[in-house]
Amino acid sequence: MDTLEKLAQKNKAHQKHLSNDRFSTVVMILVLVPFLFGIAIDVGAINSTEDFNLWLYGLGALCFGLPLAAMGDLMLFSRWLKMTVLIIAQGWFIYFWAFEMQSWLAFVPLLPALILVKVQSSKIIQKAEAEENGN
Repeated sequence: MDTLEKLAQKNKAHQKHLSNDRFSTVVMILVLVPFLFGIAIDVGAINSTEDFNLWLYGLGALCFGLPLAAMGDLMLFSRWLKMTVLIIAQGWFIYFWAFEMQSWLAFVPLLPALILVKVQSSKIIQKAEAEENGN
């Protein structure tokens, strides 16, 4: 019976790892969504009011999306709340970066994310230490 219980625990752990991998893949796809808008604007499928540089837009999308995803990963909220906020922040970025060309305004969602990580930093450290000691 011990062998079956151990196997059941391993299956649960494996399912959890698969779920985490799927979630990480979805988040990375969401981080890359601004590139699709950039390509669509560059080929003329979507009209932008300003002169558009795809390379600059791509660099801005990476400088926005990757830190936002990293800070979101550290935050102590539910996955679906994190994903919803990421979608809203990406929409904000796309609107102000691609259509309004307001670079300073496009990066505003990074400030509340940084503040939330700073506020939660002690709990994040405690959680990391508990996971390290538990594993």
